[in-house]
Amino acid sequence: MLVAAMAKSSIMPKITKHLVEAAEIRDKHYTITDSQIPGFGIRIMRGGTRTYVVMYRAGGRRRRMGLGHHGVTTPEQARTSAINILARVRNGEDPAASRQGGDHITTVTDLAERFDEEHIAVRLKPKSAHNYRLHLRAHILPALSHFSVTEIKRSDIANLHHK
Repeated sequence: MLVAAMAKSSIMPKITKHLVEAAEIRDKHYTITDSQIPGFGIRIMRGGTRTYVVMYRAGGRRRRMGLGHHGVTTPEQARTSAINILARVRNGEDPAASRQGGDHITTVTDLAERFDEEHIAVRLKPKSAHNYRLHLRAHILPALSHFSVTEIKRSDIANLHHK
């Protein structure tokens, strides 16, 4: 009951083993943030899974990284990991992007080819397929082909849309 009252109020508690284990399961997942480390928290899922997370902004994007499940990871271990990740963010890195590795980075050109093969060619009528390919070649690829998919920001899409 104490955890429910703290989670609903603006008081942010320090994440402790007792607090994590006392957190109630709700119909929707929610996050309890730590009072001492901004961005560090515990995410309580509908099924009862409790995962330590760190949230930050990098390159204009919100990021959330899992630090480990409660029971396997202690609050102290998760807190130390969160501090290290937030320090890397302050130094200009994006730990979530580096965790994904370089082999997952796809260019917009690669994505457009995949979209053509898996969606346009398979699901669209000939006239619609022609129009999709025309828009890709005439508008999207000239503006965005030099980006990797992970580099594109909402503002890039908005600029393209407003041209």
